[in-house]
Amino acid sequence: MQGLAGSTGSRNATGRDLQSAGPSGSYAGRVAARIRPNIVFTDEAAGNPSAEVEVRAAPDGTILSRKLIKSSGVKTWDEAVLKAIDKTERLPADTDGRVPPALIISFRPRD
Repeated sequence: MQGLAGSTGSRNATGRDLQSAGPSGSYAGRVAARIRPNIVFTDEAAGNPSAEVEVRAAPDGTILSRKLIKSSGVKTWDEAVLKAIDKTERLPADTDGRVPPALIISFRPRD
């Protein structure tokens, strides 16, 4: 019990970790907002297809890799998202000052 005093984990956490392992609820949105200005996409896409990308980062936020997990079905959109992640280079820290090591983010052309 003493080990959990002052922790930021959930009230019913039973593990030995002192903090919740996942990012805050708003983190994916902040990451997408950092990447979105770097997306260059001039084509038209029918509907609003979603590309899901896994992004891996170092503790300082430096983007180490990105991988398309689910294609939007529009190759030019998928490529634009991947290039934007490359251009972004660094992710922001979460509210606790940490950068999650891996994150899956969805991008849609009309968001």
